[in-house]
Amino acid sequence: PRCLSSAPLPMGGGAGNVGEKPCTPAAAIIFVVGLLAGTGCIICSKALFQLEAPGLNGEVLPFKPAVFQTWVMFFGMLFALPLYVLLEAIRKHKAKTDPALAAQMAREPKVTLKMLLVLGVPALFDLSSVLLMVAGLMHIDASMWMLLRGGGIVFVALMKQFALGDRLSTNMWWGVSIIALAVALVGASSMLNGHAAPVGGKAVGPTTSDLTVGIGLTIAGTFMQSLQYVYEEKVMTGATAAPPWLLIGMEGFFGTVICTVIIYPLAAIIPGHDHGCVEYLPNTLAQIQSSAMIQQLAIGFCLLVFILNSFSVLVTFMLSSVWHAILDNFRPITIWGVELWMYYGAVGGGGFGEPWQRGSYLQLTGLGVMLVGTAVYNGSISLPCLPKGEWLLSPSAGATSHMASPVLTRSPLVTGGAALSPVLPPRPMLPVSDPMARGGGGNLREQLLPVRK
Repeated sequence: PRCLSSAPLPMGGGAGNVGEKPCTPAAAIIFVVGLLAGTGCIICSKALFQLEAPGLNGEVLPFKPAVFQTWVMFFGMLFALPLYVLLEAIRKHKAKTDPALAAQMAREPKVTLKMLLVLGVPALFDLSSVLLMVAGLMHIDASMWMLLRGGGIVFVALMKQFALGDRLSTNMWWGVSIIALAVALVGASSMLNGHAAPVGGKAVGPTTSDLTVGIGLTIAGTFMQSLQYVYEEKVMTGATAAPPWLLIGMEGFFGTVICTVIIYPLAAIIPGHDHGCVEYLPNTLAQIQSSAMIQQLAIGFCLLVFILNSFSVLVTFMLSSVWHAILDNFRPITIWGVELWMYYGAVGGGGFGEPWQRGSYLQLTGLGVMLVGTAVYNGSISLPCLPKGEWLLSPSAGATSHMASPVLTRSPLVTGGAALSPVLPPRPMLPVSDPMARGGGGNLREQLLPVRK
């Protein structure tokens, strides 16, 4: 979902948005909530996989249901639908006494059954990527998983170049290469780690086979996200004018339904290690029923998914593109820091979090290289051997702002102009230089919030 394939949605700079947005107290709150919710989602997800609980036969077993976590994630997105309905009801009520708002609503594209069904296609891509990445998180540490996901910009940038016709500049190519090197360093760091010392009689570190499987699944998930990006930008952007909260809610709806009626039945018949299949739902429900901690973390995870996706819409117009990039780059640091604190603080008897190991030094180097690569790609810093490139995060970046790293890590249905709050009709032209300027001189703040007199 948007919380895994993305954090809060970005805004590029452009002609319709002159100057950077000031850092107001409200914007600072939005930034902090986005950071905490994004960090909390991953921490809760990983902590669930580190729990044990009695199963159907009473034997205490590790809690490893990847399909269940995927279902919870999409279910959390589903709550965006009542939020959308509530906001639309408020707008319609205000339109009764506001002729300007009533005129705007009369021009907005209608939400049709065809539009809702079309939104199911990207949900299939998203479901595939989430299943792969959640399964990957089950096998590797959260900090490594987050850094490997950061390498997804490599796949999307390559898709931009070879599938969508957006040519990368020399600086962008160097940035992509440096990020790819960072991913290689992070992956290699796992080979240096021995098994973690037991804490409270329980070993925390993943095995070598777990690491190999986890890294492969996570990279496969990021590749699937790049395919979703290509499909959304090439096929759907500009043609599906869905309001942001409706887009998120319908993706949650389709993901929840598909998980329930297709994925779970398939997981019950494919051979595996959970009572003879990949994931046996009765055993998962028995573990949930017998563990209050699993129940609390699952509910917290679901709520954090909803909060993150709800605030992603607010971040779109409350924060500048620079702060979007800072938010993206800072989340791996906060996740790693919290994981270390949980381990050495003996949270839950030492069964949570991850230790500092020999490979952590190389992983830390990989984190630094990834930050440098992202900065080179965005033009924030220049290499000595190359001419200074355009700063993609600048408000004056214009048509190239759609190539900035925050944009490449989020759905083009929003950043490309298809996901509109239905006040003004969509702009059919691509690329959209500034998602804040949704045609006709209106901006996203006016589209998302009721007009006040």
